[in-house]
Amino acid sequence: MQRCQIITPQKLNTSKTLLAAALSSILFSVSSAAYAQQAAEQDDTEVIMVTAQKRQQNIMKVPVVVDSVSADTLKKTNSILLSDIDKFVPGFDFSDSNMTQAGISMRGISSPNISVGGDPSSATFFDGVYMPRAAQNVLFSDIARIEVLKGPQGTLFGRNAAMGVVNIMPNAPENDDRGFVKAVLGTDNLRRYELMANKALTDTFFVRVNALVNTQDGLAENIYQAPWNSGTKEWDPGAKDHNAARISIKWLLSDDTDLQLSYDYDDLEQAPPIEIGVSQWAYGGGKDLFSGKVENDVRNGVESRDMYAYTAKLNHQFDDQLSLAYTISYRDWKTVNREDEDGTKDITRYFDTSNNEDSSIFYQELQLNYVSDKVNVVGGFSYSNEEVTQTSELNLTADSAARFVTGSLNEEIKGTIAAQIADMIQVDAFGGDADAAAQNAFGPGATFAGVVDNYYQSAGFPIDHLWDANAWAGALNALGFGDAIMGLIGMGGMPLTGDVVTATGNVTYDIVAQQMGIAEIFGPSYSGQFWEESINNTGDFTNWGVYLDADWSLNDKWNILAGLRYSRDAKDFSWYIPMTSFAKLRPGVDNILFPMTKDDKGNSAPILASDSWDKITGRLVAEYQVNNDHMLFASFSTGYKAGGYDSLVVSSAQQPFKPEDTTNFELGYKGIAFNSLRTTASIYHLQLDNRQRSISSKAPDSSTAVPTIINGDTTINGLELGLEWAVTSSLNLGLVTEYRDSDEEWEEFYNEEGTFVPSEKNSRKASNNYTLRADWIPDIGSGTTTIHVDYTFVENTNADEVGLEEYKKAVTAYFKDTQDLNARISWESSDDQFEVALWSKNLLDKRYVTGLGGLTASILGTPVATINRGREVGIDLTYHF
Repeated sequence: MQRCQIITPQKLNTSKTLLAAALSSILFSVSSAAYAQQAAEQDDTEVIMVTAQKRQQNIMKVPVVVDSVSADTLKKTNSILLSDIDKFVPGFDFSDSNMTQAGISMRGISSPNISVGGDPSSATFFDGVYMPRAAQNVLFSDIARIEVLKGPQGTLFGRNAAMGVVNIMPNAPENDDRGFVKAVLGTDNLRRYELMANKALTDTFFVRVNALVNTQDGLAENIYQAPWNSGTKEWDPGAKDHNAARISIKWLLSDDTDLQLSYDYDDLEQAPPIEIGVSQWAYGGGKDLFSGKVENDVRNGVESRDMYAYTAKLNHQFDDQLSLAYTISYRDWKTVNREDEDGTKDITRYFDTSNNEDSSIFYQELQLNYVSDKVNVVGGFSYSNEEVTQTSELNLTADSAARFVTGSLNEEIKGTIAAQIADMIQVDAFGGDADAAAQNAFGPGATFAGVVDNYYQSAGFPIDHLWDANAWAGALNALGFGDAIMGLIGMGGMPLTGDVVTATGNVTYDIVAQQMGIAEIFGPSYSGQFWEESINNTGDFTNWGVYLDADWSLNDKWNILAGLRYSRDAKDFSWYIPMTSFAKLRPGVDNILFPMTKDDKGNSAPILASDSWDKITGRLVAEYQVNNDHMLFASFSTGYKAGGYDSLVVSSAQQPFKPEDTTNFELGYKGIAFNSLRTTASIYHLQLDNRQRSISSKAPDSSTAVPTIINGDTTINGLELGLEWAVTSSLNLGLVTEYRDSDEEWEEFYNEEGTFVPSEKNSRKASNNYTLRADWIPDIGSGTTTIHVDYTFVENTNADEVGLEEYKKAVTAYFKDTQDLNARISWESSDDQFEVALWSKNLLDKRYVTGLGGLTASILGTPVATINRGREVGIDLTYHF
């Protein structure tokens, strides 16, 4: 929980400051236990119930680190996505710049999930059901609360909970007749409409319906209309169109048994992820990323997801001690994510990617709960089967494909020139010392590389693009091909010029392609045609686990919790890379980005892989209840994330990812001092082995950078602190912050510029960060007025990136600290029927580059940036019935 006021919005200067503040808070709160126990005032703090341990408990009595974001906080902050509420939870971050490939970061560990063959390190559950990669980013419509559990949660949640769990809990139907309609209107034509209605049809049968529609214009205008998009919708960057609906029924079959059935629908069709060009070929030369204008030419760019789910939940109470809960669910989704990768309108630098997924998951869990005076035991079995199909497309125009071929041809010709010069100056006679041979032939100070460069440049190379007629003619003449080509086209004795190249169209290119045996050299008549390469994946993933967890009360002070789980994952996966679509237009061309997959006989065929992993994980927790207001705990827990495959790297068929293993030691405190100051604090030491990290890598044998998974080991030491102070019955202040340092060792890799980054150990500290919060309910004599303010500061640490590329260093906005101020003031009528609110997000109008890079940064010199939206203001109108 959070605090505002008193602490001014400034950078927390050192990690020692954070550590000292947290420890002093713990000591102060514990020492005040006697005073709190004797206080006559009524406790003004709110009791928050959670199901973090698959039991309903008071959050302050749960001996694990769990943060809960309530429905009230969601309303006060206009939050509809996990990325809206991560600031209220220390150690938790959710990036949704790519809605269908969003990523959780828990205690600094992100979840590389661009690959359907892998899994996130932190699990997401919705209404008790596991949510895979592209399904996890759902709209908050009629949500009761969001629980965030940090640290390994392998015992109770099992699958892929190595770093933690996000548990989204929607409201269930209830025995009541009520509802509301709400409209949110704001900047950039924001239009958000929400409906909820709950109806008790009988004393035992209830229905609840909710729906949310969210649309908003982009944060910049795309002023370029690409010729291939004529007559089709072109999205402005950042434009939103996301809708969700849910209907659920609850049937009280008897006094001891109830059944809940629900249907969820999610429809997303909006702008692809924000790509603002940074290069000289982008709008305005890429100099002002916040100009409000872009020139993107992506063909049929869109991010869409069509998803639905059926869920059934059965609860039965056998007696006062034994109960059963059974959940079964089926979820299906289809996604398309076609985005611009170059951020320009330059047809010779066109590059887009599209991730298209068609997946489904069947999930079921059976849980038994036994409760007595001394013991609370939860045990059960879970099973899931996921079937996935993914196509990853890389699309170029023939114009940009020719630029790729130009680069390869330049390198090949330079290599040929080097070989000819080496033979001419007799490098072998000098024992292979090329510089010595160069000095002998050309005089003191000469170097072999310098001589090669001189010859190379005098021959007209490197040429920028094959279709530059003058450059092409000059290069052919310098290489001695000009006369022969002119003879072949019936113009012998005349010089080969740019005008001749232009007049003859494809002829000179076809002659060279035939003579050199390179079909990928082709002429300008193919301009505007598309060159597509794709990787097609299928997967069949099965997971099951059995678990047992017991909470044993030794006495009124001490509790011991212990649990074990056995998990097993099996994955069948495949890769199929066909011939480029351009081969239909120009037979004989080969793929230039991804090599085709072939069988042992050289025929086009898929590559198949299969593997399985299993693990026993567990936890041991000691809880000491100082009194009713203060609790200390110490825990040891382990977590597990299944191994898997890189959908873009076929070689992972033989070398699949190793499972991630986590081991965590934690000391924690939860307490309420003076009946008004709620404190949660923890200190932890976590070891993560075989960590999977997603990078953009350009290997020496690759013509482009591609998302790739590398492995490493990480040790993390950290501290998390949350304070909530009920200053008066009408004023509540809060603070959340964290301190974290990590020691990391990664395997060697090539960065997106193709620079080799050796394996090395490095240490890094988490950015200083905190969120301050204030909620005030002033008495104005009519209705209820509520004022909410929150401020978030995050120190920028991008300069500490391992292998930081040079072009990133030139973008100053990439290194700015985050300062985010939000506010909302609302008035609700005395009969609670009407509510109106004014609000603002990013009140300070701070602009940042939140992401920088892209697949074309090195190969086409066209990096792209993701930016935030500027100041937003708006109004809420709500009617309750």
